[in-house]
Amino acid sequence: MADGIVGAITGLLRGRRREPGLARVDAEITAFGEMLAGHSFAPGDHKNDPGLLADYQRALDAYEQAKRSLVGDRNLRDATDVLRALDEGRHALACVEAVLEGRPRPRRRPLCFFDPRHGQSTEEVSWAPSEGAARMVAVCAADAVRLAEGMAPIETGLREQWSAPQPDLTSHPTVAARPGAKRRTEQRPASALAPPSSLASPDPYETWPGHIGARQHREGRGSTGVQLLRNDPQEPALLVAHLERPVDSWVELTSPPGDKGRPRRILTHGSPLTRAIVPVEADGRETIRLQTHTRGRWRVWLHPTEEIPLGEGALGSTGSYVLRHPGGRAPLRITQREGEAFSLHALRPDFTLGAQLCAGNGSFTAQAVSPRRAGLLYVQSRGSWNIAPSGSDSR
Repeated sequence: MADGIVGAITGLLRGRRREPGLARVDAEITAFGEMLAGHSFAPGDHKNDPGLLADYQRALDAYEQAKRSLVGDRNLRDATDVLRALDEGRHALACVEAVLEGRPRPRRRPLCFFDPRHGQSTEEVSWAPSEGAARMVAVCAADAVRLAEGMAPIETGLREQWSAPQPDLTSHPTVAARPGAKRRTEQRPASALAPPSSLASPDPYETWPGHIGARQHREGRGSTGVQLLRNDPQEPALLVAHLERPVDSWVELTSPPGDKGRPRRILTHGSPLTRAIVPVEADGRETIRLQTHTRGRWRVWLHPTEEIPLGEGALGSTGSYVLRHPGGRAPLRITQREGEAFSLHALRPDFTLGAQLCAGNGSFTAQAVSPRRAGLLYVQSRGSWNIAPSGSDSR
């Protein structure tokens, strides 16, 4: 395989005049391919770990994408997509190695917004181009210092195109990109994590229903242990968690435990998400225990199963989601605009995963068929997605 990789790269480059800096990019692709070829991971030995297999497939896909993206490139400006693909692949392979060694998956840091050649970003800052509004961007250490001191970033013309949804600028540590800005500030909008009575959103998971008991919901600030009371110890539950800020924040489900007794992380600091919707199996215990890890505010609750929203027509959301399916086999079109692994499963009555209806990775569109019987469906994703009847407009 390694010989084939080297040969393929050589064939792509033969007879083409290129900028000298591309030789380093060529070498990085070859080195990553050889790393994949010599890796000890055997997919057949891990058939029961779809997350691990998805990480490995992501590494393979990133390598193939890097090779395809290199074709026709004649300078480093053209090769920025290659650098991003390689960064994706390295992170995926690092996740594989971490899982095999029993460690948590490493945090993913994007490449510098202003130039991927600067390497991985170290923090997110608020930056406004001359022609637009302020936005949160991930930048390298050098650019973060320049912005903090009121200087412009190291401008090379290789800035990423801005296409992702803009996060709430006031819920992150920011460096103001304006003359005289000398320090970071941390702000919170007045409406952030407002009490349930003041939230007016059609999203059924935006806040807990007003009728649930006081021991089925909690809110607070900072890192702490949290305990929620089940309505019935023999019945599964639907856990919803909201975080004020995604940076260095997550929630762990400590009881019932995850695979091999380890806590199950449901919101991670390697993701822009601030909400998770997680089915929790029954374990005979009256309580569900959580551990919050954050410097910001948080809200958690057990969502009544009878108030799980009915999925009719087109549905769009971000991150994990549980919906009620009315029954009847029908073709569906599923689209994810960004993110990593995506899967759509039927949920069994005990909230364990049933049949997988769709799986994908990154940005994709796929077809699926809804189950014949009515029941619950579970979306696992860290990106923005749409599910719509085939032939209809998604929203």
